[in-house]
Amino acid sequence: MIGRYTNLGKYRELLQMKEFYLVLTGSLLILSSYGLGKNEYPVPADISALLALVVLGGPIILGAGKGLLNRELNVDELVSLAMVASVLIGEYLPAAVVALIMVLGSLLEQYTAQKARSAIDALIRLSPGEAAVLRDGVEISVPVREIRLGDQAVIRPGEKVPVDGEVVRGSASLNQSSLTGESLPVDKTVGDTVYAGSVSYSGMIVVEARKVGEDTTLGKLIQLVRDAESQKAPILRVTDRYAGYFTPFIIAIGIGVYLMTGDLHRAITVLIVGCPCAFIISAPTAIVAALGNASKNGILIKGGALLEEVARIDTIVFDKTGTLTTGNPVVAGITPLNGVPEEHVLALAAAAEKYSEHPLARAVLKAAEQRELVIAEPAAFKNIPGLGVEAAVEGKNIFVGAEASGHGTMGGAQSEPGVKTLLVKENDIIIGAIYIKDNIRAGAEGLVKSLPGAGLKRIQMLTGDEYGVAAHVAGASGIREFWAGFLPGQKLNHIQELQRSGHKVAMVGDGINDAPALAAADIGIAMGAMGTDVAMEAADIALLEDNLAKLPYLMQLGRTTLKTINFNIGFAVVFNLLALAASGAGLLNPVTGAFAHNVGSVLVVLNSARLRGFAGGTEPVKSPGPAGRIIKLLTYRVGGYTINSRR
Repeated sequence: MIGRYTNLGKYRELLQMKEFYLVLTGSLLILSSYGLGKNEYPVPADISALLALVVLGGPIILGAGKGLLNRELNVDELVSLAMVASVLIGEYLPAAVVALIMVLGSLLEQYTAQKARSAIDALIRLSPGEAAVLRDGVEISVPVREIRLGDQAVIRPGEKVPVDGEVVRGSASLNQSSLTGESLPVDKTVGDTVYAGSVSYSGMIVVEARKVGEDTTLGKLIQLVRDAESQKAPILRVTDRYAGYFTPFIIAIGIGVYLMTGDLHRAITVLIVGCPCAFIISAPTAIVAALGNASKNGILIKGGALLEEVARIDTIVFDKTGTLTTGNPVVAGITPLNGVPEEHVLALAAAAEKYSEHPLARAVLKAAEQRELVIAEPAAFKNIPGLGVEAAVEGKNIFVGAEASGHGTMGGAQSEPGVKTLLVKENDIIIGAIYIKDNIRAGAEGLVKSLPGAGLKRIQMLTGDEYGVAAHVAGASGIREFWAGFLPGQKLNHIQELQRSGHKVAMVGDGINDAPALAAADIGIAMGAMGTDVAMEAADIALLEDNLAKLPYLMQLGRTTLKTINFNIGFAVVFNLLALAASGAGLLNPVTGAFAHNVGSVLVVLNSARLRGFAGGTEPVKSPGPAGRIIKLLTYRVGGYTINSRR
């Protein structure tokens, strides 16, 4: 019944042994009652029917009674009243049949909804139960929950990676599709990062555990999915609120029908068909299906309410580094100054940047490692947002970062568009400049062209980089509105100003320097969330791979989910009104009324389940299918239905 859908995180395993035997027993008792009645054994027939009612309808009536004791009016009371009233007028067999139809309908609804949720459940099944671990040079098999930080896990072909970690030996081809949505295997070798839940296709690797258990990317995904399922979207909360008014309203209609017609059977049928099950499950079933679809495509949405918010986004703002660019910049050249050797400039810069998470810092460190330079340990480290880093290296104060005026030259490389200049200072004296270039992310230009088709009106870029770099990236990406030289606070102010102007804003960033803007935006979208804790915390939605092409799909999924919910609500309301009218007119009896009631609920669930096949475009699937065609024949599309909400 309806109570099974008010908490999305408490689906049961379908057809458990106890439940299966109860349904089987109730069905046999109903058949026995029917047979005995046909053979003129009324008393045994009535006893069999009453026993069937106790077995099948007892849990429904008991749940309704508990709700009344807790002063919680639930729509289950309607069916309970109908069954009790049937018994009082001597209609034992119809009451038992109504209970059977309700239970079977509930199971069918659960089964369909569980299928819609299967993509989410697949995440939980990714983690292996045991893994091979090297301890004291000996390979042993241990439960995954007993793996400790620093342990070395051995992964062979066909096995799942049990931890997040770094490959320390071997090479392999891993399937990360369940986590990232990548369709092709990814080759991993020494120094590469691997994630729990990935499956090895070929090769053998030894992985040193850096994150275990709930701290792994997979563990966080599972927890976030559980959190998402426990949240209720605004539309879902509205349906819950109105559900409380249905019970007295339908009871009043039932009494009115009885007073007008004097037919108690009609009044009982009104109580049965009046249960707004289809209305109540309109939102949660659609949200569960959409969350599962997004998860399957490498997008983690932290809550159902965010899907509705995505549907209203009209402005999207991009960060530059790590978002529109690859985030893997390389050192294009070095200009030493004041007689300092080039290697010395790079070594000091790498030491200062050693604990920075910024992509430019990684480029400097990688260049120093490629030259096999000795990188000293900094005695102190300070990040200066939007400017650079400062550290104490070998007793000297080293600064690496941007500055308004340029120093030194590097021939043509410095003048190339998109080149970033990092000044290196030793005790406030400039000793050199490092030039770094980042490449435009593949597909960025095509993305900007496709976003307006996803309903977005304004597309902007904000960056802390200098104007020349910003202009180059914006031009290559096809973005006409951009701002350069923005510190994190200025990005935050810009987002808030857009919101004050009436825009619904999505911010796409790497989740590090952009954390304040990601948190303030109506929707914060983190790029490259694999292994980025700040992105997971600050953003509402995480793209589990650096694939900008997922954004139009995400926007369309949000809009299609909202349309599906509106459609479900419209259908449920019309279907209930038609069923009530048919019951009042005597066209339905308690048994056919129970059947019609469950038909409406199942059609709503089937329509929501279509979101599992959504792959972009304006409709959930290419063909509406049988369920969609039936619904379109019975009702109309409800447009413009919105529930205002604030994050």
